[in-house]
Amino acid sequence: MLRDKIAIIPARSGSKGLKDKNILDLCGKPIMAYSIIAGIDSGQFSRVIVSTDSEYYADLARLYHAEVMMRDESISNDSASTYSVIEDVLKKCQLLSDYFVLLQPTSPMRGSDHVKEAVALFEENYDKFDFLVSVKEAEHAGVLVRPIDSDGSLKYFDADFSNYKRQQYAEYSPNGAIFIGKVEAYLEQKHFFGRRAIAYKMNRVDSVDIDTELDYKLAKLCMEDRESE
Repeated sequence: MLRDKIAIIPARSGSKGLKDKNILDLCGKPIMAYSIIAGIDSGQFSRVIVSTDSEYYADLARLYHAEVMMRDESISNDSASTYSVIEDVLKKCQLLSDYFVLLQPTSPMRGSDHVKEAVALFEENYDKFDFLVSVKEAEHAGVLVRPIDSDGSLKYFDADFSNYKRQQYAEYSPNGAIFIGKVEAYLEQKHFFGRRAIAYKMNRVDSVDIDTELDYKLAKLCMEDRESE
């Protein structure tokens, strides 16, 4: 069965952490261009849409052949949720697609092959799942991640870790690269997680997510290494 699907790339201007991270140069392209290229080159979508509040970002998106939807000021600030941005795009598309794929611009190592694999996995399991989330193997198992109160003590690390073996704890965390949701299910649930979601596993290099200066430097090294192959 042929199902219609769109790609959504949310690219708000500015950011508190790494300024204008969506358009920083990464090996000759703005960071968000890699997500546009991955979406278009995958050949999976009827539309690849960039949602932005910036005319400059919009011009860059069009340069890489994406469709642009300008978002309202009310969903362009730090407090705007991912759900509100996706809802805005889906409603402007008149809810005509069967499902959508969210490609966050801060995951430039995710390529068109990953998109195709994720879409194939989702469609193979379409009757069982409403959502897909890309994940990577967690750097630390959950037993090693605990809060520390203001007293500075390790009271929440109340376990014997002397016999800890990493291979005993194959745990995963979302990497932010690919999210898939059926339109009606997403608008009802308002997120991608839970028993109706299937995991798409990616390696650590392809999972690099740019949020800080250190992430940006790592992405540069990874991209330079990939392009030198």
